[in-house]
Amino acid sequence: MMNGDSFSIATLIYARLRRVSGRVIDALYLTENIDYAQHVIELCEVTGDVELFNLVGRLKKILDLENLALEDVPERQVESELMPTSEPTEDDIYRSQVAHHYIGALR
Repeated sequence: MMNGDSFSIATLIYARLRRVSGRVIDALYLTENIDYAQHVIELCEVTGDVELFNLVGRLKKILDLENLALEDVPERQVESELMPTSEPTEDDIYRSQVAHHYIGALR
C-alpha cells in the first residue's frame, strides 16, 4: 500500500504534528497500517491546525480513507493528552530542552 506520495505526506504530518502538539509518530508505519493511520488522523484533527487538516485530507485521498470522519473512530481521551493543563514555567522549558542532551550519563 505504501507509495512515495503517502510516505512524503506522512513525513510532513510527522514534522507538523511534532511542532504543533509535541507528539511523535512513525511515518513508515502510518503508510502501512490503516488502523494506525486512523489514529494519527484523529490526533491531527483534534489539534485544530489548518495545515494538519490539509495534510490529513491529502493522506485520506491517497489511502482511500476519504469517508473517515472523527465520529467514525472510537472515542479516546486524546484531547487531554494533547492539551497541557497549565502553561509551562521557565524551569519546565529548560528541563525539557536539556534533558535530551544527556542520555544516561554526562558527556
